[in-house]
Parts: sequence; C-alpha cells; structure tokens
Amino acid sequence: MNKPDCKYGADCYQQNPAHKEKYAHPSGTTTNASQSGEHHIKPPAEEGNSSFAHKRLWKGCTTAEQLEDLKRCRRPPTPEKDDNNAEEEDAKHEYHGMTRQRYRLPEVPMDVGMMSDLYDPQIEYSKRAEYKELCEDPTTFIKHKFLVSMPSCFDSLWEFCKEEAVKSNSSNPATVFESVGLRLVGPFDVLAGKFKNVKIHEPGDYLRHWRFYYDPPEFQTVLVKKGSGLHYGYWRDEPNNTDGLVACNDVNKGCEFKIIGENVFDAIIDFLEENVNVTPFNKKQINNVKKSVEEWTKAKGIPLKGNGKIKSRNKLIVCKTFHKAGLVVPFDRKKQLGYRPLLESDANLRKMLSKFKSIDYYKEKSKFQEAMRDLQAVITASNLAVDECDFGTALELALDLFCYGEKNLHEVMKPLFFTGYSMLKRPQYIAIIKSHLDKRCEGVDLDLLANNC
Repeated sequence: MNKPDCKYGADCYQQNPAHKEKYAHPSGTTTNASQSGEHHIKPPAEEGNSSFAHKRLWKGCTTAEQLEDLKRCRRPPTPEKDDNNAEEEDAKHEYHGMTRQRYRLPEVPMDVGMMSDLYDPQIEYSKRAEYKELCEDPTTFIKHKFLVSMPSCFDSLWEFCKEEAVKSNSSNPATVFESVGLRLVGPFDVLAGKFKNVKIHEPGDYLRHWRFYYDPPEFQTVLVKKGSGLHYGYWRDEPNNTDGLVACNDVNKGCEFKIIGENVFDAIIDFLEENVNVTPFNKKQINNVKKSVEEWTKAKGIPLKGNGKIKSRNKLIVCKTFHKAGLVVPFDRKKQLGYRPLLESDANLRKMLSKFKSIDYYKEKSKFQEAMRDLQAVITASNLAVDECDFGTALELALDLFCYGEKNLHEVMKPLFFTGYSMLKRPQYIAIIKSHLDKRCEGVDLDLLANNC
C-alpha cells in the first residue's frame, strides 16, 4: 500500500505512531523553506520619530552597523511594533496600546511531582527556621520586609519608651503613649516582638502593614491616633534615605500630607500640641508625657521643631502634586532636565478625573473609554517627557491619579509608577506601590497581625 508522503519528510517532528502509519517519510522530502535555502530575517520597523543619524536598508548593513543604529534609538522597537499590522492591532486595543502586555510567557503545565515539591514539609521547615532567625535581628527584618532602613531617631524613640516603661513598672514599651491615645505601629511592631511566632505572610502583606489608603510609597506609618485616621510617619524621597523627615495625614480628610518635623519626636510633640483629645481626666498625663519627651531629647542632644532640613528640601521640590508634600526628583534647572509640568493644570486634571467617579469598568467599559479620551493625551505627553529624560513628569501624574483615589484608575497608573520609579532608580517603591494597589484597603485598622489587610 502506497502511503502519501509527509510534507516534513525525514525531518518530521511527529512521534505519534498513527501519523507514521498514515504517512511515508522519505529522506529526500524537505520543506519548501529548506529547499529554497533562504533564511529571511525581518528588519526592525523604523518609526517616524526614530533618532537614527541616517537611514539605511537593513539588508545592506553589517552587524556592527546595525548595532550602532539600534544604539541611537531612544527606545528599542517592541515586538508589537515589528509587526506590519501594529497600527491595526493598536486600533483594536481598548487602551490604544497603553496597557498591552508586550511579552507573554509560555504556559508550562505543572505535573503532580512539581506541585508536591512546592509543599514539601522540609522546605516549609526551612522557611520557618529562616523567618525565626530573621526575627532575632529587627534591623534586618525591617529592611527585608519593609524594604527601607530606619533613621537613628527611630531607635532613639524606642530607647525612650523602654526607659519610660521601666519607670512605670511596665513590661511593654510599645504602650507608653497609649494613655494619651497614641499607638506605636509598623516597624515598631518588629521591635515589640509582635512578628515572632506568628503566621508567615506573603511579601506584599508586609508592605501593606499599616499602609493607609492615601499613603504613597514615600511615606511609612509609625504612629497612629487610636480610633482615627490620623497617622504619622517617615517621609523619604528616596528609599535609601536614612535621614527622612516626618509627615502626617488624616485619611478621613483626604490625601493631603503635611511635613511637620525632622525626627519622630517632632511627631510626638505635634500630636500632643495639636491633635490629642484633651479632657479634664487626661490633661495632667498629657503634660507629663510632653515634659518627659522634651527633657529626654534635650539630655540626648536631639533637637525638636527644627526646620533646616525642611527648608533644604523645599528648594528641591519640582511640584506639589495632589498630596501637597511635594515631589523631589533629580532636576537640572539650567538645562531644564529631569522634570517638566504636566500637559494640564491641576484644576483641569481634577475635572478629567471626576469623570471616572462611580464607573464600574467591567460593566461600563464604553463609559470608561469615553472618560479616557482626554486623560490619554496627558498620559501620552508624560510618556514623551520620559523619552526626553524628564522622568519626574510620569511620577507626578501617577501620584496625582493615586491621590485622587479612584480604584478603576489603578491599571492606568501602574505603568506610570513603574516607569517613573524605574528611571529614577527607586525599585523598592515599585514593589511597595504594586502590593498596595493589588489590595488597597480603606478604613483605619490596617494591622497585618490582626486582619487580612
């Protein structure tokens, strides 16, 4: 019986017995491509705005010349731009190419053996042992779980709390200020040993520990007023800054932050003077706490209510942003390089964003796309600014979208955050904002050890 020849011939990849039974595989049969001996390499698409010094035909260039041409491009061509139908695909996409996934990993099935390795009791034991060892070193734990290092005043306040606890015959330094309605939280929970002998959480959970709804990555909560949305914390323009300022925000009043001091003791004094609930029953206690802080800091040489660092930072602010604490990015004022204002004023941007209120993206996609029309122009302009090394512009827009608070804008702001922080070499903030946007909790009880937020 004569069987039809397989079009792949001897090079056929099929191992199915039924296929081999049905088709013949003579050694002389090859594919059309192999017969022709041609190997076509698709040249990169040349865009209208490319910065090639001069244009050549790809076929006539040497490898070295091709590499030199590629180096002159501000951004290398993406896979979808190499396709002749890229414009058609962009038109089909809801976000006009803004959030298209550029690269897709192949789907690799996981067999039972692989899955069993993930839940190996020995591996779980090793994780627990590593976590226990990490808990014994609070400084390393904080750096590992929260991705930042703490200023020296952080340890000084804990030292003060331990001394006050001894005076009051208390075994818990973390409760020193609770009599006046102030609670130590966040990284202070590590010093208090609260993370020992508890469930090991996912990395993103630690980054959300006491992170309020409007807290940007630059802010880390360390003090909260009990039963309210008022909270104090460190403000770091860069994640590696160990000399951060202190700011406060009341989440129930909105997204605005106020820089109030140069160390965490300034936060204590600000709370006692401006935000504590004074009653006839606690007035004396409040005065005693304030007096103890002032005397202790004076003896240790820690200045209170200093504003030298705040003034220095104010000179570096390129814009206020919606949170009003200001954005600090590297900026060459002579060359006007590093930042440029947004395409629209804050007032106009707020009007644009007001269109997104109460829109359910999954049920009202057409309404969402209509609201995106005006905003897309601002996004495009900020991306062009990034191409010309004005990285602060994309970050300003991302922070403004974040501070406006609409959850249906999370996917819109993510690429802006990722680009801005990446270009500014602040990768820790990329991890923080991603974890926050993945599970952005409202309310005032954001204790990882007490609930699911």
